[in-house]
Amino acid sequence: MLTSADVLNQKFAATKFREGYDQDEVDDFLDRVVETLKEQEGAGRAAKPLTAWDIGQVRFQTTKWREGYDQQEVDAFLDRVREQLSVDAAPAAEPVPAWQPGATPAISGSALVLHLQTMRATRPADAPDTVFVRLPDGTLRPVTDLRNTADGIELVVG
Repeated sequence: MLTSADVLNQKFAATKFREGYDQDEVDDFLDRVVETLKEQEGAGRAAKPLTAWDIGQVRFQTTKWREGYDQQEVDAFLDRVREQLSVDAAPAAEPVPAWQPGATPAISGSALVLHLQTMRATRPADAPDTVFVRLPDGTLRPVTDLRNTADGIELVVG
C-alpha cells in the first residue's frame, strides 16, 4: 500500500544533458498526490483530489539542458500511484457488449437523442449546454466528441 509518506520520501535520479521531466512540475503534481492520499488516510482534505484517471492523463514538460527527473522512474512511480488510487476507488464492472447474455440493456441512439432533446428543452435558461458523463470513480467529465464504432456510438470524454 502506497502512503502519503511514501510519496513525500520518493526520490528520483536527476538527469543532465539527456531528456528528463521538469522537476518543479513533478514536485507540484506529487504535492497534489500527497494531499489526495492524506485525505484517503483521514488526515485532511485535498483541495483538488486526484483520481486514477488524472494520474494517467498527466504530462510533464521535458528538460534537456538543465536537471530533470528520470522519466522512467517518474512514470513507474506514477503507475504505483494510479494502482493505489484504483484500489481505493469503487471497482467498476467491465462493460458487457449489448448482444451478449447478461448485458445491461443499452439505450438506443434514437432514444438518447430524444432524451437529450427533452432534457435540453426543460433545463433552466441559464444552465450550461454541456453533456457530462459520470465516470466509475464519481468524477464528471464533459463529452467532447462522438465516434461511430462497431459496438455502437461512443461518447468521447475530456
